Amino acid sequence: MKKVFIVVLFIITSYFILSIAFHQTQENPITTYRFDFDDIDREFWLVGGWESLERDYDLVSLNGGILTLSADTSGINPYLLSKPLEIKDGDVITMKRRVRIQHGPGTFSGGTALYQTDDMDLIPSPTDGRWTGGFGDGILLVEYSYDLIYQQDRPGRDVFRFLAADWDYNDNYQLITPVYDTWVEETIIFDTRSSQMTYILGDKSYVLSSYNLDRSALRFWMHAYGTGTGNKIDIDYIEITIENKKYRR
Repeated sequence: MKKVFIVVLFIITSYFILSIAFHQTQENPITTYRFDFDDIDREFWLVGGWESLERDYDLVSLNGGILTLSADTSGINPYLLSKPLEIKDGDVITMKRRVRIQHGPGTFSGGTALYQTDDMDLIPSPTDGRWTGGFGDGILLVEYSYDLIYQQDRPGRDVFRFLAADWDYNDNYQLITPVYDTWVEETIIFDTRSSQMTYILGDKSYVLSSYNLDRSALRFWMHAYGTGTGNKIDIDYIEITIENKKYRR
């Protein structure tokens, strides 16, 4: 009987050792989307005009692998909205892009936002209230703010704002020295394990906390909204990765 117990104990111990070793050595599943903008992937990106959910890919320009968001040609502020990206527990979502941001003499409040949603269609379903309501629940906003002539409810003036959803009642935000007229890399990271959000501009990082997600997908929204002319965001590339880190290597 003692020998049987020892054998069983050995099997159980070996199983746990092998299980731990497997979790430490297995590769984390990674999904990568890369866009260099020789053209637009119309299955992944929706291009529309401000306050409209209709497709209008002529509102952005492509030149030499650079996508430009600007209202200077059409008079309509365009936006770029990604398709919903399915996520699960333990995922770390990273969006990295190389951009050049410019503002004109009027006002500028371009931005990049992250939403959570259960709607898996590329074109969001219309909702009552704000036209962006169909995008989902807002998680974070990086806003490029040049608005010196107006009083803003949002904190800071002539700054980049990194805002969590509860920025207005929990002071959950950071104000960043703006970087205009030069190419710079931006990175947004959302870690579902900790609900931590990171924004990286060049070589500087900023961290905020988020509420816990309760939807099945995330989507990114980008635009160069402003008044007057000269507001523009040039995008060299965008790379989005989803890596599951529920089990560390």
